[in-house]
Amino acid sequence: MSTPADARRRRRQVSGLAKVGLILFGVGLLAVAVIMVLFATGSTELPLWLNLVAMLAPVGFGFGLVAVFTEARAARRASALRAAGATGPTPRAGVA
Repeated sequence: MSTPADARRRRRQVSGLAKVGLILFGVGLLAVAVIMVLFATGSTELPLWLNLVAMLAPVGFGFGLVAVFTEARAARRASALRAAGATGPTPRAGVA
């Protein structure tokens, strides 16, 4: 038997887009850290692929933002539908 407290304790499901964004952001940050260490040790000419991998950080951040906005929109829409269902259908103006 499930209680409301159990429902609150359950973890919220994270969308696939948010997971992809988190992974891309993490890989990009790791590449940025590697670049910083290489510059600190005196390397000046870094490989192009390392610079391109570092660009995954802002791309992952963008994916994460899109995921947050879409999840918030879906939650707001579901909440509005639940509220409309609880109060019943509203009469439309001009419809007899």
